[in-house]
Amino acid sequence: MERLVMTTGDLVQLATVKSWLGVTSSVDDALLSGLITQISRAIYNYINRSFVLPANVTEAYDGSGRDSLILRNWPVGSISAVVVDGKLIPPAPLMVAGVETAPGYVLEQADDQPPGAMQQLFLRGPYRFHKGRQNVVVSYRAGYEIIGETQVAPQQAPFQLTALSPYGVFAKDTGVAYANGVSLNAVAANPGAGQYSVDAASGTYSLSAADAGAMLSLSYGYIPADLAQCALEWVADRYRYKDRIGVSSRSLGGQETTAYQNRAAPDFVLASLVNFRRIIAN
Repeated sequence: MERLVMTTGDLVQLATVKSWLGVTSSVDDALLSGLITQISRAIYNYINRSFVLPANVTEAYDGSGRDSLILRNWPVGSISAVVVDGKLIPPAPLMVAGVETAPGYVLEQADDQPPGAMQQLFLRGPYRFHKGRQNVVVSYRAGYEIIGETQVAPQQAPFQLTALSPYGVFAKDTGVAYANGVSLNAVAANPGAGQYSVDAASGTYSLSAADAGAMLSLSYGYIPADLAQCALEWVADRYRYKDRIGVSSRSLGGQETTAYQNRAAPDFVLASLVNFRRIIAN
């Protein structure tokens, strides 16, 4: 049976890989599924990141004595707590022209589109990340996530809508709310009033007739298109390699010779992954 929903951490779907390869049989599904997971892990290792989908993390850092700190994961959606030497640092209010800047922490703005870049956390006023070992603790939410995508529930059956996914494939539902901010409850199937279900393979949301025409706000995690394409082409390369193990070239009727690059990863894939790579290990 074809696996449509990605295993946690997988960067591309089995159905997508089979379509790319032109494979219609299910004979190699287990092999391809294993390759997808293996290559996805290799990519995480290469880009020096443990996750890309939205997650809440709490991390400890060594204080440098400065007023800035580079966070390990990105893009950062929100900060829930900043603690230095056991003291909770408040968020700084938005700057207003003509008003003295209030002390607190400020998060560097994230890029609008992936791959994005590592973000800094700044301290205003007298606050500093005092020198010390693991004396700075930051709790925050990071990962590629669309937050508050506005959609209108269909007026007629089937009461379904699909995430727009402008930057990559839908991978993880993180919530649905009405325009007034009240959240709907997620259920496995057959949603009633104030409920919804979601097909994780396609990003299709199912709603109830009671919510027909409602203005909704969708939030969901996604795999950036460029990152998924890297996984797709690497998996395809390794799958085709099984038919030419140990072969560096092949003659076609004596008139033409095809040469193969037998490398652990395709050069064009590694070149694309550089943009997603974490280069500072703090």
